[in-house]
Amino acid sequence: MVFNLGGEPDRAGTEHTILASKALKQVKTEGECVCTLRYEGKQCEQDRCLNGGRRHSVNGQVRCHCPFGLTGERCEKVTYCEPEKGKLINGKCECNAKWTGLFCHMRTCYNGIPTGGMEGFCLCDIGFTGPFCDVPLICNNGGTVNQDNECSCTPGYTGERCERCALGHVQEGDRCIPEVSESSLASQTGSLSSKAFAWPFLLMGSVAALAVVLLITIATAAVRRWNTKTSRESSVRGQPDATDV
Repeated sequence: MVFNLGGEPDRAGTEHTILASKALKQVKTEGECVCTLRYEGKQCEQDRCLNGGRRHSVNGQVRCHCPFGLTGERCEKVTYCEPEKGKLINGKCECNAKWTGLFCHMRTCYNGIPTGGMEGFCLCDIGFTGPFCDVPLICNNGGTVNQDNECSCTPGYTGERCERCALGHVQEGDRCIPEVSESSLASQTGSLSSKAFAWPFLLMGSVAALAVVLLITIATAAVRRWNTKTSRESSVRGQPDATDV
């Protein structure tokens, strides 16, 4: 029984056995591999077309149909490099700094991994940012980097790097403090005004009280002095006169 896979001719009349499933890429015939259209090599271990090229038959000849930017019998030569990211030299792209890939289309991710396919983005590690993950992520004013690789700001601060005051706070020197509302300010001003208005009266009351205490003290001293004087005079009157003896 003869099997023919992928349009490749088998050796006529040769018996062979299928060794794999639907993903089969080879058939053995008397110890040799007969490869399907896509593969080649003694063990069918190589893609006939490189870099995503596809094998197809044209007028009985098998050729590679190459993707954009590639050419050659096996799509091994590059014909296009991303502008300003690399230059074409002898069928290869010589990439500028921070760019890599077949067409210099991928970013060099210094602290992360490339993603996004042809668009060339970087998925940065925690603590790094920038198109190439080469910029340390620094959070200002005491902020810290969270698991989403973003800054978690301390109370009173906001922004991508915690660089500005949050809503309801104002800048005072090098820190953000809660903003005083007009009603609160008016209340404080009114309280200060009432205190300022009452202050003279409090002072006058204090002076008056001090004057009363002083008058009472003077009066008390005068009364005591008067009583002492009267007592002495009475004592003098009660003594016999020397002429009477």
